[in-house]
Amino acid sequence: MITGCGVVSPLGVGVRAFWEGLVAGRSAVAAIEGFPADDLTPRAAAEVRAPGFADPDRAGAFALRAASEAVAAARLEGVLPTRIGIALGTTLGGMRIFEAWCPGGRGSSGLERIPYFAPAVRLARALGCCGPVATTQLACASGTHAVALAAEWVRTGQADAVLAGGTDLLCRFVVSGFNALRATAEVARPFDRDRRGLVLGEGAAVVVVEAEEHARRRGASVRARILGLGAAADAVHMTAPDREGHGAARAMSAALADAALPPEAVDFVSAHGTGTPYNDAMEAVALGRVFGQRRVPIDSIKGAIGHTLGAAGAFEVVVCTETLASGVIPPTAGLAHVDPACAALDLVHGTARTARVDVALSTSSGFAGTNAALVLGRE
Repeated sequence: MITGCGVVSPLGVGVRAFWEGLVAGRSAVAAIEGFPADDLTPRAAAEVRAPGFADPDRAGAFALRAASEAVAAARLEGVLPTRIGIALGTTLGGMRIFEAWCPGGRGSSGLERIPYFAPAVRLARALGCCGPVATTQLACASGTHAVALAAEWVRTGQADAVLAGGTDLLCRFVVSGFNALRATAEVARPFDRDRRGLVLGEGAAVVVVEAEEHARRRGASVRARILGLGAAADAVHMTAPDREGHGAARAMSAALADAALPPEAVDFVSAHGTGTPYNDAMEAVALGRVFGQRRVPIDSIKGAIGHTLGAAGAFEVVVCTETLASGVIPPTAGLAHVDPACAALDLVHGTARTARVDVALSTSSGFAGTNAALVLGRE
């Protein structure tokens, strides 16, 4: 069960600001301001510009703020600390600290917060969580895997509650790297005929996962149910996805099988939808493999907040939770002209759509062919 959510996003701090921005179809993509980017091309990204995140360990600061909101929403204060775990996905950790530490940098303070696992450790220390702690590092599927791991810990009795999600930051290292791969663009256009590449983003999303009996005993409000988990590998290429979408389709089918639900039960899909030519075409094929000719409403949030890497899947879990609760599906920002290759998909764009959503599917794909999916249901 999900009993609380917390968010730090380029659309604003807090679940409300994030959700209202998505529903309004806003995009936070703009020229980079947070660090020197004059020699970077493209120079667009979706930054968190809210005050209060000057901490050199930016990813850790994002995670702590998002987790604090989730803890307050779930009213976790009375839960035994030894029974609370942390499962946090990331790809970069304290990379800005590392950049400053490198020769020619500004200093060497905060080196203990460089490792990619540092945000999870910081979260556990700050909130006094003494249960299992793990960092899922599976590229852009990291956040989804973190929530899946949390659900397994709860299922198997290893924890009563788990703070699960993902956090990542923008820095010269990651922007330069994706630019070098020629995978970036100035505007994110998921599933659009004119898409040219992804736009990077940053932030954190954290949810509280706990067993239903435990939540009911505490009198906590259940926001959504985690019904099924799935994962699969492409085993095709270091960065490019399987063009036929086999791995992504297997992950979605595995999650549905775990939930004991047929594809016909799904009312909404939160797609990975990066806006790159290969990813979106692959997803269209994979979704066709799972749903056949059935047109299920689909959106992508990356046109609004960019690709937040290790946090991307966790943001999608929050989107699914809010959609299940409100019956509102946000539009896909940046999508103006649907690619003919994706025309078989029921892509929500232009304006938000109102619909009864009882079951939602979130799917993530990452470098090296990592694929993960979650099935969530209404309370």
